[in-house]
Amino acid sequence: MMNKSTKIYIALLLLLSFSTAVQALTDDSTKPINIQADSAEINDVTGISTYRGNVKITQGSTVLTGDIVILETANKKVNKIISEGSLSTFKQTTDDGRKINAEAEKMVYSITGNKIVLTKNAKLTESGNTFASDKITFYTDKEIVTAGSSSGSDRVNITVFPETIKKDNQETSADTANQ
Repeated sequence: MMNKSTKIYIALLLLLSFSTAVQALTDDSTKPINIQADSAEINDVTGISTYRGNVKITQGSTVLTGDIVILETANKKVNKIISEGSLSTFKQTTDDGRKINAEAEKMVYSITGNKIVLTKNAKLTESGNTFASDKITFYTDKEIVTAGSSSGSDRVNITVFPETIKKDNQETSADTANQ
């Protein structure tokens, strides 16, 4: 049985490992966006584009899929991506080579707000460690991850591989010793 301080330590390690993972490859934002779908409706006046059927959007190492994907743009820049369906997925590679994978029935990626919100059967995986909950939010600029429902009726399920905890603990100990 883990005591309270051990649980807090593990939670902090998870948050740190997941939050640093959301930093995409540095040059991803300079790559072209490629969109594949069964159909597309693009409205230049409203800045809203809707893609339906086996949608796949790629930009550099980032890949997003969904049944229906809506892109909201302003001044020819994508501000928000909404993906819905039986399973939407998000994959990305970080500068240090780690892979981040997310899936949910609905994803809202606010590029200007620097956050991704996963709802309904949400799952986030990085380096084999997994968060699963009804809702997961991660802020790409603040390095913060939150999980759980607002009503408190949903439980967060976390799987951490001991090697990750051991490695993160050694790095923390080394950092502390070097200060």
